[in-house]
Amino acid sequence: MCESLRKKCTCGRKTAEIFFGRMILDERAVNGVYCPQCSNGLPIDCDSRVWDNGWVLELKMDVIKERAPIMEISPDRVNADWVFDQGFVTWVGYTPDDAEHRNRERAEILELARTDFQAYFTAMKEWGINREKRFCEQGWRKARGT
Repeated sequence: MCESLRKKCTCGRKTAEIFFGRMILDERAVNGVYCPQCSNGLPIDCDSRVWDNGWVLELKMDVIKERAPIMEISPDRVNADWVFDQGFVTWVGYTPDDAEHRNRERAEILELARTDFQAYFTAMKEWGINREKRFCEQGWRKARGT
């Protein structure tokens, strides 16, 4: 079973939910999370940081490199972008707070299932398509597929 971690950004105002896919890495691999406000001024060119729409996920590269062979990559080739894009340490959902928003939106649509199943089915389908399109337009990394 894969696990997740809720971690506050360095300024403490926002929280990201981080997913650890394939049970190879865990919270020891995460150095920090920066929301768009507290990421301002961070050096961009850094192998330990993933930039995503102003949010930054900073990983502990010593931990990552130690586990690199299990991820089937050489320790000297591994970087935070690769780890994120391969799903080893990434957001739960498309954005740092997607799980929270997704559950609330889905609960609202679920109310339709009690009264009109066809309307519920249609609403769920449109919601799924529209949210993915919205995340892609907003430039979220997982929605772009990069």
